[in-house]
Amino acid sequence: MADMEEKIQYMLDLCEQGDPDACALMGKELFFGWNLEQDLDKAFRYLTVAAESGHDLSQFLLGSMYGSGKGTEKNPDLAYKWFLAAAEQGISEAMYNVACYLMGKGGEENRVLAREWLVKSANAGYDSAYDLLSDLEDRQ
Repeated sequence: MADMEEKIQYMLDLCEQGDPDACALMGKELFFGWNLEQDLDKAFRYLTVAAESGHDLSQFLLGSMYGSGKGTEKNPDLAYKWFLAAAEQGISEAMYNVACYLMGKGGEENRVLAREWLVKSANAGYDSAYDLLSDLEDRQ
């Protein structure tokens, strides 16, 4: 057990030094409460470092935090920013979230973009995107 605790402390030390890979791993662990007690403040801090360095899952989780207000203040625009970054790297659920954000903004241009993201998400295997596409087509 001491060996695991030493490894965790080593990774946390790397996070405090700003190592983006360590931040991605430990941010996820702290976000979900895996192997460590959940700590959303630290998770937010570490995921921000990793997301800014381009880590796709960290971008997605940061978008989730901004979207829900979990671990930070709710901010739909920042949620969209991070979901879009993750979507552009192929995270299918992020593609879906981008589409939902665009649909909520209204306007024809946003609906067209939203549908494009839904198609990408569905093609990447995200079932909720496929379901929403079917619902949209039924309404037309």
